[in-house]
Amino acid sequence: MLPILAVVAGLTTLLAVWAIGSRVANSSRGLQSSMFPELSTMANAVQAIELLHDEQRIRLERGSDGVWVLASRDNYPAAVDRVRDLLGGLTNLQQDQALTTKPERHQELNLAWPDPEHRARIVRLFTSAEGAPLEVIIGQERMTPRSTYVRRLPEAQVWRCRGGVNFDIEAGQWMRRDLLSLPSTEFLGATWLGMSVTPRPMSQEPPTQRSPEMFQTTSDGSTPWSAAQMAASRSVLGEWPARLEFSDVRAAHKDFVPSADRTISFHVKGALLVMEGQHEGDTTWFRLRVEPKTGGSPPTKEHEIGDPWIPDWNQFAKSVAGWEFQLPAWREAQLTRLRTDKPEPEAPPRPDMKGRTPQPLSSTVQPAPN
Repeated sequence: MLPILAVVAGLTTLLAVWAIGSRVANSSRGLQSSMFPELSTMANAVQAIELLHDEQRIRLERGSDGVWVLASRDNYPAAVDRVRDLLGGLTNLQQDQALTTKPERHQELNLAWPDPEHRARIVRLFTSAEGAPLEVIIGQERMTPRSTYVRRLPEAQVWRCRGGVNFDIEAGQWMRRDLLSLPSTEFLGATWLGMSVTPRPMSQEPPTQRSPEMFQTTSDGSTPWSAAQMAASRSVLGEWPARLEFSDVRAAHKDFVPSADRTISFHVKGALLVMEGQHEGDTTWFRLRVEPKTGGSPPTKEHEIGDPWIPDWNQFAKSVAGWEFQLPAWREAQLTRLRTDKPEPEAPPRPDMKGRTPQPLSSTVQPAPN
């Protein structure tokens, strides 16, 4: 009798373990499902995206040619990789745990809407102009493991999801702001207010990295430049085409009036680039006039942002026509310093360098004294 009872007890235990395991497995499968399963088939049908935070609003639209543009910046071309990352991040969110439905807890997780504390971020995906969008609130994130608190509107249910969604409610983050990144061998010279900066003759192949020693400065005498300004121009104007970028963009205005102290001409092997600038308040807006010429270097394929590349100058001229770009603050500071002969501000001494002799950047790092 006892052996039979033992067998029955063992079978009962196995059945209980199997039932519990089955429930856990089913629960796990339910919670690890996609937060937005419709995006796996809907992503390619998305025609517009709106991003909202506080009073900021970004709208991206897909044109009839399939190209994404930043509608909130006069339809300037958007960075396709940023759009792809946003849609991919939303598609890959996996439900990890169902949390609260209480409105008072929504505020704690940055998921309240309307949001009196201005912390919630909303993504709206439109597949048509008439249909209702998919609306998502992206709340707090955790890094280990990476998880995000999410709420689908108008639902009250909060989910903790595995994965994350990277996006900023800032127009500059949704466009390619690096207009040019030319190799050093393409630069032939720059002129500004009677000052000319040209490469020094070299008996060997020039290095890929620019340095002030690679350039020489001359003046036609129309502006009384100081020796300090002439020296600074070699590092400022000599390397400018290696990193020609902007901080904001707008459609060209008919009342645009460039000034001489904000206009720079760059001579490169394949074109003449004229940056015509108009000073507005504390910044400069510029147009880029491109005059392609024959005999230039063949175009190269651009790889990563910042990598040197040579554009097709005719196509590049078309891409910048009709736009005005805002000069980045650090470039504005360079021009101001050159124009006013304001010296470079000295960095404050580091507390850990007290009593030591600073080493040049190019010197070999020596071990700290005992």
